[in-house]
Amino acid sequence: MHLREQGPRGGTLSFERLDPAQSSQDHACFVHAPKLAGTSARVCVPIASKAVRFLPAVAPNPDRELGEARAAIDRGDELAALKRLDRARRGYFKQRDADGLEHVLRMSELIDSSDNRSRIGRENLKYAVKQNLRQESRRQAGERGRPWHDPYPALQAPTEHTGLVLTRPVKVAIGAGVALGTALLLALLIVPWFVDSSSNTVTLRLVNDTPQTITVRGCSNPPDCDSTWFHRELEAGQEADTDVDSDHLVDLFELRRSGREEMCLPARIHDGYLRLEDGRGALAIRLSEATSCPGTTVLPAPAGEPSL
Repeated sequence: MHLREQGPRGGTLSFERLDPAQSSQDHACFVHAPKLAGTSARVCVPIASKAVRFLPAVAPNPDRELGEARAAIDRGDELAALKRLDRARRGYFKQRDADGLEHVLRMSELIDSSDNRSRIGRENLKYAVKQNLRQESRRQAGERGRPWHDPYPALQAPTEHTGLVLTRPVKVAIGAGVALGTALLLALLIVPWFVDSSSNTVTLRLVNDTPQTITVRGCSNPPDCDSTWFHRELEAGQEADTDVDSDHLVDLFELRRSGREEMCLPARIHDGYLRLEDGRGALAIRLSEATSCPGTTVLPAPAGEPSL
């Protein structure tokens, strides 16, 4: 018998020899419903034997990531499954494959949420997939010249973004006020796991509406902010533009001014981006909205709104 790997959208790879004792059905598989009626694309994760050799994927394949996620779920590795599903989400979003995104959303329901970390990761993943489906449906409506109907009109950022994952000794060691601050910092650490650095950017305008000169820094690795990707000193009334990833859920800015403690300004970039008309224009945020670190998240508004 021969075994061959066949990508659902690519050409057929070379034939490989299969050990006769190894059943071709003894694999963890996931069936991805195709767009064309009467066919199906089958992605299998092999259980390797000495007689079987598999060729590596030529290019990233979201269907393959789904298969790997299915295998991780079967062996109880929830965090590995979440990472594979998020890679599949990015791939389908880049391919503008709404069906593939729906598959990721359905498979996320199989993630065991018995512990806080996997529960938070699952809710973040589902939120990101639904936002991608929103964007894709809006794009398709624009191409067809039809009105856009929001498929998730009641979608809100999951409360798990501010959830707290702490061990018992830590809970005993810290007070309620420190716990609330740690919750936001933990959310900022989880966010980069579900964003794609290669996605589109949007202009964010920082408006110094205070009477003081403020030094603004964009934190690369919150909560410490020992590494920055943005550094600007703004006098009273000045503005500064910077490009940020439109898929980032939160970007953290640290503010310093003479004689005052450091302030933090966590900006909800992706939610602000969805408020733009067809994703065009710039977002704006006021420095006066900063609060004591770790700070309270702020939703940027489209630049030019009267409130700014």
